Amino acid sequence: MPKLPAHDGEQWDGFTIDELRYMRAYTAARLEIARERLVHNASNVSEAFSGPMGGGQNIFTRLLGALSYVDVAVLTFKIGKSVFRIFKSLRGR
Repeated sequence: MPKLPAHDGEQWDGFTIDELRYMRAYTAARLEIARERLVHNASNVSEAFSGPMGGGQNIFTRLLGALSYVDVAVLTFKIGKSVFRIFKSLRGR
């Protein structure tokens, strides 16, 4: 994606229609790629639970193996945020 012009206060007139179209198409492509990765990861998870190597590995290990590092980081962040809120509300009582 090309660098967009920096806007300094009142001199900035906004984006052109071509820039807006480009940003919209770029974002749609990124979302489609993320959606495809999610579907692929979900199929990997379902294969991990129903695969022929069922008993040899820990389910948690197989689940983490099917997810990318970014997915694991996002899940960890969300779980940590929830736990932090719970402890914060308990401490506030």
